[in-house]
Amino acid sequence: MKAIVGFGFFLLFLAGIALVMLQGRQMAQKNLPGGGTSLTGINWRPTVVGAETLPEDSGMYVQFEEDGSIKGHGGCNSFFGSLQKSDDGVTVGPLGATRMACPEPVMQRETAFIDALQRTRHFGLGLDRLQFLDGDRMLLVELTRNES
Repeated sequence: MKAIVGFGFFLLFLAGIALVMLQGRQMAQKNLPGGGTSLTGINWRPTVVGAETLPEDSGMYVQFEEDGSIKGHGGCNSFFGSLQKSDDGVTVGPLGATRMACPEPVMQRETAFIDALQRTRHFGLGLDRLQFLDGDRMLLVELTRNES
């Protein structure tokens, strides 16, 4: 009998943890760009795209606006589009961009960045970091507040 009661308390404990995590996720979604929060109007600099760590001087950034639009710079070209949120995640794009040519390493990095943004389906939000994740919750892009 004690084992059953102990197991019951264990299940309640796990349910409590799940509830706290769900509430945290819901709070993060309330702070998603386009919701009129402190994320809007800030340049977010990508620090990681896929498996590549980016240099601080890449010239890349993304900015979220209160109306749900996004704009940014991929290191060579400017881009623009929209971010839409839903109960189960987010969708970025489609994104449009200018079409200037730059040296190949810059173009490859820019293409990977824009493609990763458009594959975003979920996000994670910290104090000064924002992560965009794919449908399997694998990291696509990590961004930090651009203080410059």
